[in-house]
Amino acid sequence: MHQEDLTQVRESWYSAFFAGDVEHLARVQADNFTVTTERGVQSKKSQIDAISSAKRNGSWFPQGGQKRDTELTIRSTGSSTTITGQGYTISGQAQGPLVAFSEAWEWDGDAWQVVSLSYSAARNYN
Repeated sequence: MHQEDLTQVRESWYSAFFAGDVEHLARVQADNFTVTTERGVQSKKSQIDAISSAKRNGSWFPQGGQKRDTELTIRSTGSSTTITGQGYTISGQAQGPLVAFSEAWEWDGDAWQVVSLSYSAARNYN
């Protein structure tokens, strides 16, 4: 179901995140969107407010940024899709740590919306 659309929406969502495009984020993120990290849970409003503030201060990915997935699994059930994997961010010449992530997406009949994102440092089980 619209998996190609989801891939495109997901890529533009991440691009908007790194660009600090809070208007785009607000459209793609569900009203009850949350980000969960080792530091706690952040609501859609608090995330967008923090990004807006960092942009005003010139501290939001000043050299641009992007994400790279090193592993990706997409599981769809009806109108819900879960995307899990591992990846890292790049800002300027700096590569961030490897993180494990999980995203929950929902199709509302017209568009994909991300409901939640959780990520933490990837565990190495070697």
